[in-house]
Formats: sequence, C-alpha cells, structure tokens
Amino acid sequence: MTRVYAAMPIALFAFVAALAFAAGAVRVGLIPDDAVALWAAAITAGDGELSIGSIVAAYPSIPFLATTLLHFIMPNGTPTPALLAAGIFAVLAGVWFHALRVSGLSVLTAGLATLLIAFHPLLLRAVISGAAEMFLVTFLYLFGNALYDLRARSGIPEVMTVGLALLGVAFSHPMGAAIAAAAVPLLVFAISPTLVAGSAINIVLTLAFPTLFGAAAFAYVAWIFPGDGWRFFAETPASMAEWTASHARLIPGGLAGAPALDAGLTVAVVLAMAAPIAVVAIGWVYRRRALIAPAAVFAMAAIVAAIFAIVTGLFGSPGIATIAAPVLAVIVMTRVPIDRHRRGLALMLLVLGWLGGAIGLAIVDPIATTRASAAIEGQFGDQERIDALGLGGATVGRDDVLVDTFNAPAVVLGRGHARGLLLPSGEPFALALLFSRIDAPFVAVPNPQSNLGAGDRLNRTFPFLFRQGLPGYRVIYQNNTWRLFADERIQAVKQQ
Repeated sequence: MTRVYAAMPIALFAFVAALAFAAGAVRVGLIPDDAVALWAAAITAGDGELSIGSIVAAYPSIPFLATTLLHFIMPNGTPTPALLAAGIFAVLAGVWFHALRVSGLSVLTAGLATLLIAFHPLLLRAVISGAAEMFLVTFLYLFGNALYDLRARSGIPEVMTVGLALLGVAFSHPMGAAIAAAAVPLLVFAISPTLVAGSAINIVLTLAFPTLFGAAAFAYVAWIFPGDGWRFFAETPASMAEWTASHARLIPGGLAGAPALDAGLTVAVVLAMAAPIAVVAIGWVYRRRALIAPAAVFAMAAIVAAIFAIVTGLFGSPGIATIAAPVLAVIVMTRVPIDRHRRGLALMLLVLGWLGGAIGLAIVDPIATTRASAAIEGQFGDQERIDALGLGGATVGRDDVLVDTFNAPAVVLGRGHARGLLLPSGEPFALALLFSRIDAPFVAVPNPQSNLGAGDRLNRTFPFLFRQGLPGYRVIYQNNTWRLFADERIQAVKQQ
C-alpha cells in the first residue's frame, strides 16, 4: 500500500502535464485529423445529437464510448477527450512506477525511469492525439505483460488475459486492429513449447476467440445499424495520405523499394532507436527463451501491423505502431531481470531511448514535428484548424447554426458542445440541401478556395454563399477561412 501511495505524486504530475500538453496542442492545431474527428463525434454523441445506430456502429468503440459517457456526465464546457486521455496517462505513469519499484528499483531510479518512459516523445504524441491512442497504449501494456504470464504458466487465467487484452487492442484504435491481426499467428511463439507440441492451433484459436467473436459481433451490429457511424468515426485516409507523402519526401525511393516493406523496416528501426533497453536487455538474457519470446512477439506484431496498414489501406498511418516502443521498454524493464550493477546502464539506455524517440518521431510523423517546431516559434500549425476552432467559439451562445461539422469537426471542439448546431445528420441540414433553401437563423461556410471549403456540403449546394451571402443575412463573424451569417429578420423578431 505504501508503494501505491508513493506512485500518486508522479501520477498527479503526469495528469497535469498531459492536460497542459493537450490544451497547447489544440490551440496551435497539432491534433491529428483522425483524433479531431473522434473527439468531435464523441462530444456530439454525448450531447444526444446522434442516432443510436451511429453510436453503436462507431469505431474505435472503446475510446468513443468512454469519451461519450464521460462527456454525458461532466459539466458543459469540460474538455472531456483531453481529460480522459490525461487520466489514462496518469494511471499508466502510476502503474509503471509501482511496477518498477516491485522489480527492485529504488525510489529515485524508478522515478527517473518512469519519467523517461511516460514522457517519451512517442508517448507524448499519443497523449496529444487523445483517448484512442492512450487506450491503445493501455491494452498494449496489458497484452505484453499477459504474453510473459502466458509463457510462464499457460493456465486458463493467463489464456483469458491474453485474449481479452488482444480484444482491447483491436477495439481501441484502427492500428490496434492491425496489431491484433498481426499478433494472432505469432502467438504460437509465445506459448510454452510443451503446449505447442500438443495442440498449437487450438490454443491459438482459444487466444484469438474473444477478438474474432468481438469483430463478428461488431460487424453484425454495424450491418443492422449502418448509419453514419462507421464512415464518420473510422475514416483513416487522412493519416495514411500524410504518411505516404511525408515518407516519400523524407526517404525518396524508400528503403526497400516497396511501400509495405518500407513501412515495416521504418517501424523496426524506430522501435530499436526508441527502445534500446529492449534490444540490450534481451541480449543479456539471450539464452533464456522464455524471456525473449514474448518481447519478440510484441515487437514483431507492431512491425507486421505497419505492413498490413500499407497493404490494406484500412488502419491509418503505419507510424502509429511505433507507440509500442515505450510500452516495450517498460515491459522489458519490469519483466526481464536486470542485475544491480547494470541498472545504471539501463537508465542510460532509457535516456538514449528518449532521444531516439524524438528522432523516430521526426521519421514517422515529420508533419507533426514540423508543426511542433513552428508552434515553439510562435507560429500556428494548421491555420484552417485554428480558424475552425475560432468559428466554433464564435457560435457559443447562438442556437440553430447550420454548419457542416462532418467536414470540419474542429468547429464542435471550438464550441465545446454540439447542442444548438444543425448537423449534417439532422433533418434541417438535409432539407436545406434538398430544396436549396436556408431557413436557419445562422449559417457558417468556409472559403471555397480552402481545403475545407472544397469538401463542404453547403458550399457545393450554395457556391456563392461565402462571397455574396443570402438575402436578409449579414456577416457577424469572419476569419481567414470562415464566415458566419445571421438572418437579420429573425434577429429583429427576437429583439421585439
């Protein structure tokens, strides 16, 4: 119990730091597009503005439902996605500190190791990205530990733990689904050799059953409730396109000449750079296969998942798989015995891993690195995102605002809630497009020449709205990208 209390200060520090990072990232536009879409969708669902079909068919299910529930019970204006991500981050920091203390490290050494792992650049990126990546980190940690337990005992509790952890990985993030798919055939190497000799296929199927059953059940529910849920919450082409473009600029021609192999090699290199403690510690115990196999299966699952992401185009940026690096580092530190005289070296390897993670982040996500550098210099990262947040703030206190939030989900984040917005999933929006007529008190449209404007549904139906407005409407707010119009007739009636 004393060790649990000792972990509370570091958990509290991690919580406050995570909230500060998230707030700064939102202001300067560092949040990935996929994360912004998930944040806005969860807020919208928590406000009761989405149908039950869209909610139950939403993916990734675990972070979406958790964020929706938290937003439903929290006061208005609470940044629930950031709060949830910070809470998970704090719990992980506390758990890791406790695990390192249990493994025999002193308070000082465990504290330094926890800070180096918890504030690893790749993990900080996950905190900024929101609840989905933090849930992925959580279940990856549970999965890695469960692999070591499975290798040691292979009893029913260990088998169930691996199966449930794999299920959590699959439903926490699109890249988690790729990691789960990649891990299934590799599980045979994590099982005790005596069980492999008996019935390897049956045991692997048992381990994978919860995930397979969960995927089948989700597919069935999504088929019954097609709605907008799947399309809106699980789109990943944006992150995939960013990866492809940035990787081509960084390494012209690629490493292996094939995009899929390039992704696998890139993730493998970053894992080695960002978690050198795993490579060295495994070298210390290279004769003890029971300590090597789980870590090897864990790392290979992340590498193969990156290949799956490129081949299928379904799981988003392969670079997200590198989040396994700090998780692998803490698992190796707590599960592989490290001699007392090597603990100082292990701490130095964690420092090198932190530096390698910073370099690796520049490799797998150069766009985010560039935006972060610009933010440090006082420049905004994504101006259109900043403008959408500003529009959302301008709509606060105004109801019945017609705006395409599916195209610009950051508007919901800037407003803080979805109540009072006429969303694309609602009847007023559909009728406005169907009859080419706007009766809403307020309407917001982006500049047709902007990236957001090109995909805006209102711009497609009313191509001159941004420049010429509508009869009886006047501009009450505008920035570099958006204009917010108000119906003067309705405002006059309200004033009377």
